[in-house]
Order: sequence, then C-alpha cells, then structure tokens
Amino acid sequence: MRLLLTVALSFISLSSCASSELTGNLTEDVNVGLNSIIAQKAQESGVSFLSNANEYQLISGGRAAKPSEDASVMSANRSLEQSQLLWEGKNGEFVLSISNQNQNMTQQNAQVLSSSSRYSQIAYNPRTGGIAVITGQIIVSYTAEYDANFIGANFGIQLVQDFPHLNIAFYTVNMWQDIFITTNSLNQSGLVSSAEVEVMENFAMPN
Repeated sequence: MRLLLTVALSFISLSSCASSELTGNLTEDVNVGLNSIIAQKAQESGVSFLSNANEYQLISGGRAAKPSEDASVMSANRSLEQSQLLWEGKNGEFVLSISNQNQNMTQQNAQVLSSSSRYSQIAYNPRTGGIAVITGQIIVSYTAEYDANFIGANFGIQLVQDFPHLNIAFYTVNMWQDIFITTNSLNQSGLVSSAEVEVMENFAMPN
C-alpha cells in the first residue's frame, strides 16, 4: 500500500512538473478559459511566423502593455474596451489582454508594432501553450558582404543595435510598414542569412 502511495505521489509530482513546463513562466490566470479564445483569435489573424525555432500565431485583438509606463493611456481606454474585453492576464511585468475588436490586421501590425507605440502585440505558441510578447523588433543575422547599415537603408527600417562581431543586428519598422511582411522580404532577399520577429515568452519571476 505504501509503495502504491509513493508511486501515485511521484506520478502527481511529474504531472505537475510537465504542466509547469508547458506554461513556462506564465502566471496561473493566463491559462484560465484561454484555450478556446486563443484558438479563435489566432485563427482570425491568419498570421503565423517563426521565432526562436518555434512557430507562433499572432493573436487578433491581443496586446501587451507595461502598467508602469502606460497607466494613463490604459485608464483612458479602459471604458472603451471593457465591453469588448474577452480576457486579461499577466506575463512578467506585462498586462496582456485579448479583445473582440475587428481591425484591419495590416494597419494594426504597422501601428502597434512601430517603435513609437505604447503597446505590443501578442502571439500564441502551440507547442508550449504559452503567450509571447512581440517586441516590435526584427533580429537579423547578416554576412560580411552586406553590413547592418546597408540592410537598414535597403529595406527602409530603423537600425536599433548592431553587433558586428556576431553579424547580428536589431531593427524596428516604421509606422507604414508591416513587421511580418518586412521580415519575410528580408528572408527572401538573399541579402541576409536569416531574419525573425523577436518575441519574449518566458519572463523571470520575482523572488
């Protein structure tokens, strides 16, 4: 009997670890009633992309904001969004939300993911079940043939940081550009080794 109890407890412990691994560092409220909403809103966006060797799906109507930076803006828009809010949760210091707003995705991508935006969009990782924050930056790996400045000028994107010893540069798009289309164009151009939309999925939780 004691052996059976030990085996049962071990199984429960392993199951808990597996569940924790699937959700990464997301807080518990991220997963409450979220699966059906994610599936629907990810399907609505019709946008999928690769980052960190994972395939992500853009969540239509989803966004992330830091309350410390955007308290006044979030408060001003709260009453307008409340009736359309489907879900709200947290990942690290970000407040995540999914609303039922129907916006033109191309226009939304350009506006929300511009370097001057107060908000970021969010994406779903079907493999981990986690929600990632799209930073609005493109990570580009380039060759010695074309440097970071040439790539930025050629695609009309803004160079944020360059690490020439690693042949890696970070860019942001302009208000009139779509980050996903721009990233695809970079990958198809033959001018870079690779380009991907930067995301942050796992956040260190405070002790």
